[in-house]
Amino acid sequence: MAKKGPAKAEASRSLDLSRARALLDGVLVGLRDVKDPAVPLRALERHLTASLGALYRALAAQGDSDAFTRHTETARVRAEDALRSLRSARSKDAVVRGHVSAVDEVVRGWRDAVIRTPLESVRLPRPDAGVVLRAQGEVPTLVELAREPLWPAIVLQWEEPPDMVLPQVGASPPELPEGKPVTLASLDALLAQAKQQARALAAPAKPSRKKRTAAAKSQPPVEPEDVEREQFGETLRREDVELARARSFFEDVAMMSLMRQPDEGDLWSELRPVEDRLLARVDGILGCGTWVLPELVKLLDERPLPDPEMTWGVLFLHGCLAGDDALHQVERLLRTVGLEEPAVFDAASDALTFVPHPGTEGLLRRWLKEPGLARQWAVRTLGRRGELEGREALGLVWGDSPELVLEGARALPRARGELDLRETARLLRDEREEVVAAAIEALLLRRSASGLQHAHALLAEGRGAFANAALWTAVGGGVEARKDFEAALASTPVSPVVVEALGWYGSLAFVDVLLARLRAGKKDAVGALQRLTGASLTDDEPEPEYEKGEEPFTGGFSPPPLELELSVDAKVWTAWWEKHRGRASLAKRYRWGHLWSPQDNLWELEHAFASMRERRLAWHELVARTGATHPFDPRDFVARQQAAVTRWRESPEARQVAAGAWPLNLTR
Repeated sequence: MAKKGPAKAEASRSLDLSRARALLDGVLVGLRDVKDPAVPLRALERHLTASLGALYRALAAQGDSDAFTRHTETARVRAEDALRSLRSARSKDAVVRGHVSAVDEVVRGWRDAVIRTPLESVRLPRPDAGVVLRAQGEVPTLVELAREPLWPAIVLQWEEPPDMVLPQVGASPPELPEGKPVTLASLDALLAQAKQQARALAAPAKPSRKKRTAAAKSQPPVEPEDVEREQFGETLRREDVELARARSFFEDVAMMSLMRQPDEGDLWSELRPVEDRLLARVDGILGCGTWVLPELVKLLDERPLPDPEMTWGVLFLHGCLAGDDALHQVERLLRTVGLEEPAVFDAASDALTFVPHPGTEGLLRRWLKEPGLARQWAVRTLGRRGELEGREALGLVWGDSPELVLEGARALPRARGELDLRETARLLRDEREEVVAAAIEALLLRRSASGLQHAHALLAEGRGAFANAALWTAVGGGVEARKDFEAALASTPVSPVVVEALGWYGSLAFVDVLLARLRAGKKDAVGALQRLTGASLTDDEPEPEYEKGEEPFTGGFSPPPLELELSVDAKVWTAWWEKHRGRASLAKRYRWGHLWSPQDNLWELEHAFASMRERRLAWHELVARTGATHPFDPRDFVARQQAAVTRWRESPEARQVAAGAWPLNLTR
């Protein structure tokens, strides 16, 4: 045996089973970075997963010395197998050499590691026998199953089959061998001979009675199992049935992860049954047994291209399962699914936003210390979970990395803890639209008016489209903002963002401007006219009739008729306005043809066929006009959104706002 150097001897002395687990895990997920074709990746994957699986079982074998000894011995043997496979490739690749060194450290220090108390224990759920397990409900729920440790699994890069060698276009045909020339007479003779042989073959054979009797006696008896198989097919093993069922459920989870995101024009609350089915499928998969989970992971290996929906499903599924081994498996998947693909990056972040595992933040914070894409992904996900501190988000925005600057800016509105408002206000002078928009939103949610004041200034300068300044002014501006809109309309060309903002602002003084724009062929004016008047004019019904007392601009809150295809005929809208404008007041604020009140925003949050963007604007308007800061996220599960709307409805601040006014209730 080669003599140990001081460094390796020290490593051996410090090695414990938790450290061995981390080293083997690093090699397993690092297989994705191996480019040397001589390295047997699949064999290595089998050895390493077997070693890790046995190691988890050893760490979980509390008080059972026989099981501990058996599992540690299996883990050692399979680690040695992995080391032999790595060395057999004789690779000079730096990545492979690093893997050899890591596995060699584990094998050399194994004997000492087994007798040393692990520095980090592996916590597995151990519910009491009388505890009734919680199934998934309205929102993602952590499932605590009494189970064996999960078998580790990774997603190895897809291997393309070798290309078929096709003949070159235009190549000359192969030459036929020379021989005796073929004549018509010889062909006729061959045809006659073939017909004679065919007749001989077609003639039925007449076996003797003796042969038929012997053949009948030689046939074996028919067994009942053969009859049953012939009638009903092959009997499936229980494991095959469970795996097929789990695979079907998993494909449903992947599909529903996309279906739960509403398209523009969808009623978001109608997607709750989709989410209920998604969560029920998670229960169904776990009901088949956790042994199916590695098999589901390997489905991603079979995909010829990255699959964002399956990535979402496999991460979400493991994130709903209690136990350190489940969290380790989530990290293995994150390191091997291919986050460098933008769609996979987004899907993985979305999945980790909703997983209920209590160790998720700790995992993300470890990634926050890593360089490159891992850190960017961690910032995105921590920001969406509302777990990035305010000082951390500001530090990223003031950093040098363009990608981290944008991710930090996106995290500002939901940043946790104190947020330095002075430093945040400095971002309003940034040249990047997304940074400025995020700063305005963050300041608004912290009840600071400085962001809205900057939006006013941008609108007056004719830059209403920059960072959506016109929309921020519309949802948080007062009577004085009217002159800012007039200044923006005086500049040319007028941005569609400014036109949309006129509908949110609520002053009927701009109806004539919008009608003139519609007469000029600009159809974007229709949306603003509808938000102001709620007329819902169509080409089929250009002159709707109203009951007495329900005429436009006379009553209180009333939802507008929902028309999917509004008329774009300027004459139709002009005629309606001329007929009803006498009841309108230019000094009041209107929405959908009546005096604006917070009820309009609550209706749009809850019942309207509104996009996520429109619902976020309605929420921002509630914050600005009422001063309450109850959270709301249109990307969250429907049950949580409904609970958030209920909190807003019960909020006393929302009931204290006068209808038809432009209040601003910010205190800083």
